[in-house]
Amino acid sequence: MLILDELGLKKLNQNSVDDFYEIISRRYENVSIIITSNKVFEEWARIFYDPVLATAILDRFVHHCHFVVIKGESYRMKQREGVIKAMAEESLPKEK
Repeated sequence: MLILDELGLKKLNQNSVDDFYEIISRRYENVSIIITSNKVFEEWARIFYDPVLATAILDRFVHHCHFVVIKGESYRMKQREGVIKAMAEESLPKEK
């Protein structure tokens, strides 16, 4: 099993895209792949530079896939709000 977390967070250079395609092609229909991404498929051509390769990669991903779409606020941002609020309260002058 191959797990790819945050796919598309950073753009890949051309060599990396070529290598990535080879990895996906070799694993296609042989081994499970789990992918997490905040990018919609329409953005993948920009991430992978080459629209043809992006389409080929996407074809292999979605052929036998199961989608789990999670919507909602980022739990990290939610946790961060509490930390920021606590820090702000600590920095306020204390009442005497």
